[in-house]
Formats: sequence, C-alpha cells, structure tokens
Amino acid sequence: MRSRAANFDPIARPYRWLEYCTFGRSLEHCRTHFIARLRDPRQALVLGDGDGRFLAALLAANPHLEADAVDTSAAMLRLLAHRAQAANARQRLRTHHTSALSFTPERNYDLIATHFFLDCLTQPELNSLAARLTPHLAPRALWLVSDFRIPTGPMRWPALALVRALYLGFRLLTGLRTTTLPDHAAALTAAGLTPIAHHRSLAGLLTTELWQRASATPQEYTSPMLPPQRPNSKKPHAVDDPLPDPEPASPSLPGPDPGVFQHEPGDPDPPDSSDSEEP
Repeated sequence: MRSRAANFDPIARPYRWLEYCTFGRSLEHCRTHFIARLRDPRQALVLGDGDGRFLAALLAANPHLEADAVDTSAAMLRLLAHRAQAANARQRLRTHHTSALSFTPERNYDLIATHFFLDCLTQPELNSLAARLTPHLAPRALWLVSDFRIPTGPMRWPALALVRALYLGFRLLTGLRTTTLPDHAAALTAAGLTPIAHHRSLAGLLTTELWQRASATPQEYTSPMLPPQRPNSKKPHAVDDPLPDPEPASPSLPGPDPGVFQHEPGDPDPPDSSDSEEP
C-alpha cells in the first residue's frame, strides 16, 4: 500500500477468488471474528480493506456507523463502494484514494481496522503510522488487526516458506517491495495501545487481535475529572492535594479492651497455645 510500491488494481476483481483458492474462507473468518464485539462504533477508519467485504459487513451490523475507507487502489475502492451500496450504507461511507501513510484524519475514531494490510508496510512505516493515528483515537477506542504471523514450534518453517511465497507472488502481481512481516505488536504497544483479545487459526499462521487505547492519557485529564478543590486559607497560593485527607486516628479506649484476655495478678499462667496438642 506504499505510494511508491504496489498497484493492486490488476487483482481487484479476482482478489476474492484468489483468496478462496489459497486459504478458503480462513482470511474472511479472521476479518469478521470480532465483529460482534465492536460495541456499536460511531466513527471508523478502515485502511486497505481490499474489495470491501469486511467494511460492508461492519456497516450492515452497525446502522449508526460512519466510516472512512483509505486505499491506494481505485479499483478496490469502487468494489468497496458497490458492496456498501448493496448493504444500503453508501451514504455512511467516505472513500479516500490515497496512501494510509499520507492520509490526514479530520475526526477522531472509536475504531481502526487493518485487515491483512500492515504486512504491506516496513517496520519504520508501521511505527510512524501507529504513532500518527493514535492521537486521533477516542479514549478506549479499538484497533482491530488481522494478519499473518510466524508461529513457534513445528509450523515455524512451513509458515516462513508460505509467507515468503506470498510476498513473491504479490511482488510479481502488484510490485509490492516488502519482503518480511513487520512487528505490529511492538508498534501498537509503543503507540500506547494494549491487547485485549486475540484469536489464532490455521495452526497459528493467522491472527486477529483487538487492541485498545487507554481511557485517557495524563495530558487528557481535565479539571472536571478531579474531585472538588477546597480553599486553603493558610496558603492562598497553594493548591490542595486532590486526594482525600487520611482518616483520623481511632480514639483510645477508656479501659481494657473487653475482647482481649486480661491476665490478673495471682492467677495461674494461661496455657501456651503453641504447645497444645490435638487430642
């Protein structure tokens, strides 16, 4: 999806069938696995959705959702718009024929979706993208990721061979220059997001994950979020600590605590419980 690299127009129409021939419906299931957990988003940003099957399903499942779709492929965007029209949601879709790396958001989002798109970026590009988009996420917004991964164990070497073959195929078909999977977890973590759910399939080759932004950063806390301030008559220029004062010390009892055994002088010493034996 980089401006200098790939042209996905030639594979836009056959893309769905190329996907089905290689992976069946596994990639499609990856995209929609968490669609029921998206909690009625109102503003979504979808990067590189391809022919729009995920976004059409998302718009149909959330009747109040408005979405920005960004793609460098005009042919993919036309297919996406056609599917949104079929779902009676075209009026809630805004398409942007540009690179995600240069797209400038004009609103805040409570959902970003990147399905099999981040693997088209280099690590520096992905780091920059995550850092640039995160400030446009609302508190507790979600970032949905579906992508390939290299599992550990016996599937590691077959997965490496398959991913390299996929990169080679896309280089021949589209001119994509990326050759290795970037570490999206490192980029999203550095941008301040936390993973909250994941699902693996095809023996760990595919992953779909939900990442969430914190409820608010320290810079986003405003005065209405703090407890009411009490005036300080002794130090007019000092600001009271918003934390409550510690509880006052408990008053002393006037006499011996009746709940504690009191040993009277002259009484035999009580038995030592540490030396008692079970009958």
